[in-house]
Amino acid sequence: MIGIFSRGIAAIPYLESFLQDEVVFKPRNMKSLTGVAGWGMKPNAKHAIRIAKKYNIPYLALEDGFLRSVYPGVLNSRPLSLVVDPIGIYYDSTRPSKLENVLNNDLLFTDELLNQAREAMAFMKERKISKYNHAHQLFKPKRNGKPNILLVDQTLNDMSVVLGAADRTTFLNMVEFGRQRLHEANVYVKIHPDVLLGKKRGYLSEIPLPKEFVVISEEVNPIHLVEKMDQVVVASSQLGFEALVMGKEVVTFGLPYYASWGVTKDHLNCDRRKSRRTVEEIFAAAYILYPRYLRPSTGTAGTIMDVLHYIDKERNATTMATRYVCLNIPFWKRGFVRPFLNQSGHQTLFLPDVQYFNKGNSNTDIVVSWSYQNEEAVNKIRNQNVLRIEDGFYRSVGLGSNFFKPWSIVMDSRGLYFNFRQPSDLENILNTRHFDEIDLQEAREIRRWIVEHRLTKYNVEPTAQLRIPSGKKIIFVPGQVPDDASIRYGCIDEMNSIKKLLAYLRQREPDSFILFKPHPDILSRNRKGDLIDHEFLKYCDHIETKASVLDCIEICDEVHTLTSQAGFDALLRNKPVYTYGGPFYAGWGLTVDYLDFPGRTRKLTIEELIAGTLLYYAKYFNHHLKQPCDCRSVLRKLARMKEEERQNLFRILKHSSRLRIFRKLYHALAVLTGME
Repeated sequence: MIGIFSRGIAAIPYLESFLQDEVVFKPRNMKSLTGVAGWGMKPNAKHAIRIAKKYNIPYLALEDGFLRSVYPGVLNSRPLSLVVDPIGIYYDSTRPSKLENVLNNDLLFTDELLNQAREAMAFMKERKISKYNHAHQLFKPKRNGKPNILLVDQTLNDMSVVLGAADRTTFLNMVEFGRQRLHEANVYVKIHPDVLLGKKRGYLSEIPLPKEFVVISEEVNPIHLVEKMDQVVVASSQLGFEALVMGKEVVTFGLPYYASWGVTKDHLNCDRRKSRRTVEEIFAAAYILYPRYLRPSTGTAGTIMDVLHYIDKERNATTMATRYVCLNIPFWKRGFVRPFLNQSGHQTLFLPDVQYFNKGNSNTDIVVSWSYQNEEAVNKIRNQNVLRIEDGFYRSVGLGSNFFKPWSIVMDSRGLYFNFRQPSDLENILNTRHFDEIDLQEAREIRRWIVEHRLTKYNVEPTAQLRIPSGKKIIFVPGQVPDDASIRYGCIDEMNSIKKLLAYLRQREPDSFILFKPHPDILSRNRKGDLIDHEFLKYCDHIETKASVLDCIEICDEVHTLTSQAGFDALLRNKPVYTYGGPFYAGWGLTVDYLDFPGRTRKLTIEELIAGTLLYYAKYFNHHLKQPCDCRSVLRKLARMKEEERQNLFRILKHSSRLRIFRKLYHALAVLTGME
């Protein structure tokens, strides 16, 4: 468990994926921490550093990676790579860092690693990818036959300058270096992107420059700019290393991480840097071994090539969407719907459908509907993007019908996962996506965590010991809510109720022990349905009301279900599953199915099913850190919350249906007052 004390760090999307551990904001119990994280060596990290020293806990210095994002961090774009350094930080030339130690270690630079580095470098050069990638404009240098020299500015008092053995005098020396070469070369000055955006001040932008210098005061693609240069002069800028990747001569006046290794012309030297390194080796260390990357499509740990391909695709993508318009979303749901939608950066509006149509609508809107509740309104929409949303598969610790907000939802532009009669985004993912070894390994970890921590969709049922007579095959039938959308859209008329299923099984399996457990929403009296229909007793041998669904799965020989997620939970635990409707996990070769699924065109392994469903389809949000996160982060939180609930003396009262109305009013009030 890693403690953080900065709200800015807490807001980093997918932070737990980067850190590969649970993160707690302002923790109370320091003894439970394995580390304390802060932002590099900036002044605002001093508190975290003091805490780490006081409790003798490792301090982890965080920084953006060298392939950060499409747009700059000052525009609040999410980082795709992050540095996590337990020794120092790469830009601090006054002390060692993990990167410096890597570069001093000859044994790390294998042929395989260097081949990866060459592949990534070639991709960066060909596609002109830099740390930030929002600038598309190409640079046109003078055509006078003279060589071109570039002086690179940096932001005022940036820590990479302060701790990179540089200051204002360093930039004055750079200006003098350029002045002395005016008779033989064209000298250009590159203003920092954050300065151009008006977010920060720079050094060279505030120093009087010779009139012969050409100041580049517009956003140009930095790699294309460097490509046109013969020499690049820096204090400690990252653009200096990108110039090395492009095969350019680089002169350093400070001590950036790539200086003193024998590939740059340096005005300063660092005695700790003892090895001679090639550009490929420095790239391998700084871009592959040192940072951590996200797989952008899943929010899980990824590779440099995942990020390079994503940046190349995203920076050229054009999106017409300007806003999400949510139709008839109840007040109590708006508080948890908004953060899931806000991840895109689009405006989110909540409107009644009548108001939406009366005011008119734009073809660039994405209309959002909760499940199939607004079909009449949705069917009136033409030439419009429609997004349906629903609870996710591992939702919360507490019933949705008791107004506990979900940590996971699904968003589907085609249909929804439980409606087998029409295509869905999940069906498309499972039919077409190639799941590589990274996906499958993550799926195995997810499966292990779910099984070990006994997680289900709602995580509210206590564990109890079942007493079932031995000697018979035990068939478990999980209950479902009769009017649930998964029944209405996921079953055929001849098999669309639990009673019909039980009657069918009793006739087919007269000698088996049929175990039935009502749905938690019915047990809590939150949804319509008979708790114990006496007709059920004709068809089943036992109706269980105390033990959890997992207790029932573990004791049975087979699970027979219409569309319940309990069938998926059973597959994770290697139980045979028979389906009689169209649940998302049927038709892929893992279950015995009553229906045919012509739209499900390939056979999957359980890991591929997990990867498609829980990695690529479902979306996750950490309500404690208030940031989007990956599947495993939510599973960790649910496991901890479930354990805390187990120890809570007021657990029964908290989850009682008698408090439903108060929780509903609380959520509505929170939305109205801006608390959510």
